[in-house]
Amino acid sequence: MIIGMALVTYIPRMLPVTLLSKVKIPDLLVRILKFVGPAILASLLAPALFITEGAIDISLSNSYLLASIPTFFTAYFSKSIFTTVFLGMLYLYIFTLI
Repeated sequence: MIIGMALVTYIPRMLPVTLLSKVKIPDLLVRILKFVGPAILASLLAPALFITEGAIDISLSNSYLLASIPTFFTAYFSKSIFTTVFLGMLYLYIFTLI
């Protein structure tokens, strides 16, 4: 059973790599695919930042939105995931207390 679960997990990841390694992907498709990651990240973050209690909340009482501002600058300047996550949680804690 464990081997079966490993195969079910491994095969969908291995097949595209092996099949597409010999195929030349058009430049247009490569440029389009570069936007997929940021688009998914934005679609996951936007509701968490802007929606509070089922309604859009763009105010100074939204601690998630306030904490995201210094967290963005921390990520931009530090380029460290650990520092960004740690300070992001600290910023959220501080803005929740205020």
